[in-house]
Amino acid sequence: MNNGKEELVMNWYEQYYDDIYRFILYMIGDKQCCEDLVHDTFLRAYTAVDGFENRSAVKTWLFSIAKFLVIDEIRKRKRKRLFSTVGLNQEIPSSFNLELHLENKEFVLQQMEKIQNLKPNYRLVLTLKKIEDCTTKEIAEILNWSETKVRKTLSRALHSLKKMNEVGGEIHGE
Repeated sequence: MNNGKEELVMNWYEQYYDDIYRFILYMIGDKQCCEDLVHDTFLRAYTAVDGFENRSAVKTWLFSIAKFLVIDEIRKRKRKRLFSTVGLNQEIPSSFNLELHLENKEFVLQQMEKIQNLKPNYRLVLTLKKIEDCTTKEIAEILNWSETKVRKTLSRALHSLKKMNEVGGEIHGE
C-alpha cells in the first residue's frame, strides 16, 4: 500500500505543487519558509491520505492543509514578534500579491505593501479568489466557512483595500 500511496501523493505533488507554492508564498512572503510549508503540506497529505474520502477535490483538500499550516506560521510569527519587540512593529508577517486580473504589474507590486496590512482572513480569501481562481464554493470548503461568509469577507477585503488606496494609509485589523 505504501508504494501506491507514495505514487499517488507524488502525482498530486507534480500536479499541484505550483498552486500550493504560490498560495503559501503570497500569504507568507518568505521563500524559504514557503518551501518548508509546501513540503509539510504534502507530507501531511501523505500521512493522512488513507483518511481522505474524496468528499472534496484533491486540490481543495491540499489547500485546506496548506491553510492550516499558514495560519500556524502566522501565529508563530506573531508570538515571536510580541516577545521580541518592545515597540509597536506594525509589519504583518505575511505577504500577498493581488492581481485583480490587471495587466499592470507595477500596480500589483504597489498593492503588495498595502495588502500586508489586511487581516489574515482577508488575505486568505483574496489569495484563493483572485490568485488561485477558486470558486466561492471551493473557498468555503477550504476555509470551512459558509459561501455567504466567503462573499462577505471578500467584499470587505476589497473595500478595505480600496479604502487604503484612496487615503494612501494603512488599515490594521479593520
